[in-house]
Amino acid sequence: MLFLAVFCGFLAENFREHLVERRQEKEYMHSLVEDLQTDTMNLNDEIPFSQGISERTERLVLFLNNEPLHKDSIVKLYQLTLQAGRVVSIDFEDRTSSQLKNSGTMRLIRNKQVVDSIRNYWSIIKVADDIRARLEMVKGKAGDIGVRLFNNKYIQSSNIQDPLQSDFFVLPEAKLINDDPKLLAEYANRCHSSQFVLNNYIINMKAAKEMATNLIKLIKQEYGLK
Repeated sequence: MLFLAVFCGFLAENFREHLVERRQEKEYMHSLVEDLQTDTMNLNDEIPFSQGISERTERLVLFLNNEPLHKDSIVKLYQLTLQAGRVVSIDFEDRTSSQLKNSGTMRLIRNKQVVDSIRNYWSIIKVADDIRARLEMVKGKAGDIGVRLFNNKYIQSSNIQDPLQSDFFVLPEAKLINDDPKLLAEYANRCHSSQFVLNNYIINMKAAKEMATNLIKLIKQEYGLK
C-alpha cells in the first residue's frame, strides 16, 4: 500500500509538471506571436522607407556620374545626399526569443515544425543584423568622403514631415568644399556600394516578413491561438 501511494504520488506530480509545462509552452507561443506581429508591423513601415532611400541613392549616383557641376546642380547634389543619407534600420523584437534562447525553455516546444520555423526565423534575423552592420560601415565610408565635399553652413533645418525627404533645407548659394572630379567619383562609388548593400537588406527584410507571417499562422494553428 505504501508503494502504491508513493507511485500514485509520483504520477500525480509528473502530471502536474506536465500541465505546468504545457501552460508555459502556450504562454511562450502567445508571447512570441505578439513579438512577430510587432516585427511585421515594423517591417511594413521599414521596407517601403528603405526602397525610397534606395531610389534616392540611385538618383544620387546617376547625378554624380552624369550631371555637370554648376550652381543649381550643387544645390541638387546637397539635397540628394541628405535624402540618401537617412538611416535605414530594423530592430526585431527579442522579448520572447531571448527567454527561449537563454533559459533553455525551447525544450518545452514539442512541435518540430514550429521549432524549426522559429530557428529559421532567428537565422534570418541574424543575417539582417549582419547586413545592417555592413550597411552602416559602407555608409560611414561614404560619409567620410562627404564631409570633404559638403559644407554644413549651407544646410538649415526645415519643417518637412515626409519621412523620405530630408529634415534640412539647402541654401541656394551652396558650394562644395572640394569639387575634385576624382573625389566626386570616389564618393559615387561609395554611394553605389551603399545602395547595393541596402538592396540586399531590403531583400532580407521582405524574406523576414514572409517568414514571420507564416510562423504566426503556424503557431496560431498549432496552439489554437486567436
